[in-house]
Amino acid sequence: MRFLALIFGLTFLLTAYSQASQGSSLSSEEATIRAVLSPLSVRGIELKEIRPVEEIKVPGFKVFEVTLLDKANSREVKRYVFISSDGRYLALELFEVNREGKRVYLKPVGPKEPVRKLKVDISWVKEIDRKLTAAKIPHVIGSSSKKIYIVWDSMCPFCYRHFKDLARIAKENRVEIHMLPFPIHGEASIKGLLFYVQVAREKGAQGAFRELYQLGNGDFRSYVKKLEASNLKLSEEEQEKLKKTFRELQEILVKNGVHATPSIIYAPGGNKGYVFVGFKPIEEVIKLK
Repeated sequence: MRFLALIFGLTFLLTAYSQASQGSSLSSEEATIRAVLSPLSVRGIELKEIRPVEEIKVPGFKVFEVTLLDKANSREVKRYVFISSDGRYLALELFEVNREGKRVYLKPVGPKEPVRKLKVDISWVKEIDRKLTAAKIPHVIGSSSKKIYIVWDSMCPFCYRHFKDLARIAKENRVEIHMLPFPIHGEASIKGLLFYVQVAREKGAQGAFRELYQLGNGDFRSYVKKLEASNLKLSEEEQEKLKKTFRELQEILVKNGVHATPSIIYAPGGNKGYVFVGFKPIEEVIKLK
């Protein structure tokens, strides 16, 4: 996992080097690590703990495990940082090299469980449910005490790929799926969502998603063309009401850190749950307690 290496960038590294080089109070390994990681705070990532790792031996280096709290993505991230024995060199990533004949395999050296998802307040999804029900927008597939919320958009290719599988996913995993519309692509998305409502009011949520998938027979480009050419029978007044609802839902989602489709929200019980920005297999999500 390239979590730290990807988000630092050259500017962060230069800033951290400058900070680590100033004053004797920052001369220890821990002070150096803190200086290198401090720029992450601008991204809402907090350094929680630094721990020397004795069980991992890397010749010429001391190994430290850092625990980071990634607030934006509601997760705890563990990584190793490597400092040379003389304190002159620091590495954010090291690989174990294995050779089999002419083949060379690289394996990152790191904690066994580098990411732990954290529970957050998800009581706000109930407000979205209420708004969808009040607007007469069918959005629930299956019936179960286990509720999965999938944030989707009519113009999202990753969402479209799973339209035909929603009923099967709900049945096989014994979950109740709530589909939360998020018009991430503006007016094009809204027209697609309006068409969805039109069909869902006639055929239910499950039938509507099946029909949307069949528009392109699995070909997303074909689906988009047919969706854009679809005929809306909803009155102008009803369309405006629905547009207002979609925009209100978008505000709630963004306010609570959901900014991409698909995203998965899981409520194992009560008002605490998990938010995954981006797709994650449902069978993995429901294992969380």
